[in-house]
Amino acid sequence: MIDLERPGNDDRYLLYWNAELPTSGVADPLGLTLRVGARLSDELSYCITSITPRARYYSFFPWAFKRAWDALGQNTELPQVMSHVLSDERAMALGAVLHHGGQPCEGGALQGSNGAQSIASDLGRDPIDLRAWKHLEDKEGGFAAYKGSLINLGVFLSEEQEDRNDDKGDFDEKQTDQLSAGRLSPLGMELARSFSKAVAETAYLQARPDRDALPFELLNEFGGRAGLCELQKADGCDLEPLRSLFFATEIQGEDNSHYRRRMSLLLFMYAAKVADANGLVLSREVIDHLTFYRRLKSPSDEQSEIVITIPEELDDIAERWRVFHFHNYLTVSLESLLAGIARSVRGHPAGLTIEEIVQDFDSADARVSLADKLPLNPTESFWDLTPASTLARMGIETDALLEIGQDGSEKLRSCKMIEHQLRSFLVDEGMVTGPAGPAIAGILLFTLAIRFRYATHKRHQGWNRRKVLDQTNDVSLPGLLDGLESQFGSDWWQRSNRTVLKRVLSRHVIRQHEAMSYERGVGGSPSLFHLEGTRIVGNDINRDDVDLGNARFPSIIQILRDLRLITDQESRQKLTNDGAALLASCIGS
Repeated sequence: MIDLERPGNDDRYLLYWNAELPTSGVADPLGLTLRVGARLSDELSYCITSITPRARYYSFFPWAFKRAWDALGQNTELPQVMSHVLSDERAMALGAVLHHGGQPCEGGALQGSNGAQSIASDLGRDPIDLRAWKHLEDKEGGFAAYKGSLINLGVFLSEEQEDRNDDKGDFDEKQTDQLSAGRLSPLGMELARSFSKAVAETAYLQARPDRDALPFELLNEFGGRAGLCELQKADGCDLEPLRSLFFATEIQGEDNSHYRRRMSLLLFMYAAKVADANGLVLSREVIDHLTFYRRLKSPSDEQSEIVITIPEELDDIAERWRVFHFHNYLTVSLESLLAGIARSVRGHPAGLTIEEIVQDFDSADARVSLADKLPLNPTESFWDLTPASTLARMGIETDALLEIGQDGSEKLRSCKMIEHQLRSFLVDEGMVTGPAGPAIAGILLFTLAIRFRYATHKRHQGWNRRKVLDQTNDVSLPGLLDGLESQFGSDWWQRSNRTVLKRVLSRHVIRQHEAMSYERGVGGSPSLFHLEGTRIVGNDINRDDVDLGNARFPSIIQILRDLRLITDQESRQKLTNDGAALLASCIGS
């Protein structure tokens, strides 16, 4: 590992930058979101991603593939099948917009709706040749977004199953986004048949979109049956099969991602019930507080908290979401430190050493700003304190907790919502751009460290560790803590904040950002700085926003809406009768 503070004979290296990287935005600059973060969320909401928020596409595409195979014959090549599928997708998108008076389906995310709205408003386009309308840039249309999820749900036969002429469609959790021939599994056939019931007797089924222009009236009728929000009225059609798909009713065992998705959906339904009962809107913050603290903020008094007892059946999945939120908080902390470095080195053409950057972080303005928000003295340096003494100022007495070890978990759980407060300072109040940002980010890291070590079950710590596939480039909280203990010993809490955070800056921010920038290469996200010896030289780029994570939250909520398990009433989310019955049958309350 390169030692940025003291290069020796074994640490010589050369970096040569021969061109300026394009300024295209600095996405995931430390790889925290798309590496460990993505693996955690992949398992928790398996096959529900940020770009797959509508349940009905999971039955529509199997139907479109079956219809294509039936029309074209079993010896047809996949590109021809896809062309047929795209025609049906365009018909559904335009038909849904026509049916809703020129507007997309309620809930949004109708693929190609912008173009469909433009066409629907132009009566001169009636009738329309769907072959001439390129509704999306991707050659696979909206299927491109849903393809990986449909494949991994077992809707299509795998290449191995096709090679051995096996149509059983047995459960296989290996993730892929490669479609072999597009042959439907028994599950895919069931979904296709259920969707066909919803559109039975529509005139579109007799039309030839591969040959003829189609009148708006015909498409309107089809959209009124096939549209995304029409799923909620599809009793006896694809509503129940889709519920069974997402809740994995046919898959046995608890040690698989399909089971995790089922329990996550139930947890979110339980969160909707608890939030509604306490006058709260179901939000990312509610899920965060419910799982991370087992408490919610009172809507009538910000200083009051509501203690929540999570049912035993949901305890494990709640703890896994808690690990996910640990990683999100870690992302906020490290990306805030990164933002501080980028600001510090600007205006210094020769760059700064880590020691000089830390000195810049310890300005008089930084001390005053920090003392204005937290119980610290503006005349003292945060960087000269220790993690233990810093946390003591925050109301966490680490000495007693470190002595009693894991038994201190309940005491830690009862601590105030410090992490939420610190993240709010950085993100909501914009202190990530101010002089106290790095110190607040450091305190956030220390609170995460002690809660993770002493208020998180070893089993769930291990689950977090198993999401690290590359020890060099995958940053995780357990890995970061292992590094601190390896370098400074288990009493690293008693080292100065300066010593501890210089190590974090060197290994998990500066070196990590260099590695991620190199990995993306020219044409990817630009580097905020580069190294010249032991000096960090800025590239005149700032990044003051941080990734808050949980991009799948809206998709999970929309899926539950589509499945008619939660509904929006009086600006809050409530369980439907079906949702309440399902939740009660699964957790007994």
